[in-house]
Amino acid sequence: MAQNQDTTPTPAEVAQNATQTTDANLRSLVLLGTFGPEGDLTALLRLTNGTTARVRTGDRIGGDRIVAVDDGRLALAENGRMHWIEMP
Repeated sequence: MAQNQDTTPTPAEVAQNATQTTDANLRSLVLLGTFGPEGDLTALLRLTNGTTARVRTGDRIGGDRIVAVDDGRLALAENGRMHWIEMP
């Protein structure tokens, strides 16, 4: 596909914000973001193997169940206990 010659360069601030580093432990689940209509949010997770997954309430990741998706956080039930994963 040919590039449109009417494009403008990416502003430096946009490029910098798009390439931030993180202190997140990449050997555990990382919440990359939440999106969608309020009351029916979807989450984007980085899995421990480096792949990404879109999940919603009720989905399973391994043996764990997604019990809630809120703005910027996700509740995960593990072995009968619930904990929140938040965006780094």
